[in-house]
Amino acid sequence: MTAEKKALSDRAKHRLRLAAGLLRAQGTSFECPRDQFYDKVQEVLASLPAEKQAALRELVDWVEDYDRAERAGQAPTSARGS
Repeated sequence: MTAEKKALSDRAKHRLRLAAGLLRAQGTSFECPRDQFYDKVQEVLASLPAEKQAALRELVDWVEDYDRAERAGQAPTSARGS
């Protein structure tokens, strides 16, 4: 890790928490001190094959869209938007 590490936005942190939750559901654990959590999640994500990263990103996008729509009062019904 570099000393000039860029601070994460609130949205980035939220997306990392979503990704971590999805990865935990698949059996991944994040054993680290609380202040290293986001770095650890990024490390695990970077170690995934590109196709798994893309699939996970799509799921995180869907959950984020779902949450946004739910707050607006109209949640989508599928990951494909149908």
